[in-house]
Amino acid sequence: MMNIAYVLMDGYEELMGAQREALDESQVLRREFALLDAEMTAVRWRDPEVDWARFDAVIPKACWDYVERSTEFLAWLDRVRDLGARLVNPVELLRWNSDKRYLLDLRRGGASVAPLVYVERGAHRDLRAELSSLGWGEVVLKPAISAGAYRTLRASSPDAEGVRDHAETILRDSGLLIQPFFPEIPRDGEWSLLFFGGAFSHALVKVPVRGDFRTQNMFGATVTAKDPPPALLEQAAAVLDLLPGKAAYARVDGFVREGRLQIIEVELIEPYLYLEHGAPHAARRFCEAVLAALR
Repeated sequence: MMNIAYVLMDGYEELMGAQREALDESQVLRREFALLDAEMTAVRWRDPEVDWARFDAVIPKACWDYVERSTEFLAWLDRVRDLGARLVNPVELLRWNSDKRYLLDLRRGGASVAPLVYVERGAHRDLRAELSSLGWGEVVLKPAISAGAYRTLRASSPDAEGVRDHAETILRDSGLLIQPFFPEIPRDGEWSLLFFGGAFSHALVKVPVRGDFRTQNMFGATVTAKDPPPALLEQAAAVLDLLPGKAAYARVDGFVREGRLQIIEVELIEPYLYLEHGAPHAARRFCEAVLAALR
């Protein structure tokens, strides 16, 4: 029987309990793996007592605190790999995906990535002058290593109070991502398209609450399952071909502008899978993709 580690952050149960609309995917996937003759065990990545070498596969699916402990997390990935355990997704994909610099790689590869400026950690640049030259007006700042709107700031202009201090605070710890505010997201919603084993599974649209721009469950966004138009699905699937490796699971997030999917991020580490919106067999498709990647 295949032995699989489903890796959690500290405080996972408390976080899930506070989000009434969210599904505890660990329980759903454990049952599905069992039906496929695989045993899934939930473990914490920071638990020093875990014997990672005993697992056939390690899936860091709920390590949402890695953004605050990125150096520790990347060292943990290397340690697990060196012990001989298989990481799903592969460690090179996880490391690449941990920093939103990867969006520049996707853009160079021809993907329609939403407009952005990437600032290296510790860089000293005249951000006010640079952003003013772009003419974006309202902007959004976030760390390059982030998830769940962590340290994300929306500002009315590059000159708004607190923007420079916020940017400098982020740059002490990581790179900085600056983007214009995308009005399509609060108006039309953000798409999430899920792919398991390279094949499309399901999709949904997340619409923020009135007056907000964040599309996560924890901020009250409305989530609706929706079949993507063929062109949108094709554009999302093409992004997978630009990844530096084969992903057992991926979530492509973006918004639509002039008929094209503008990529905001591609989640390969710990995406929430929205299995509750994936019809009856999304969990089975995920588990089958993971097991296929191990063969």
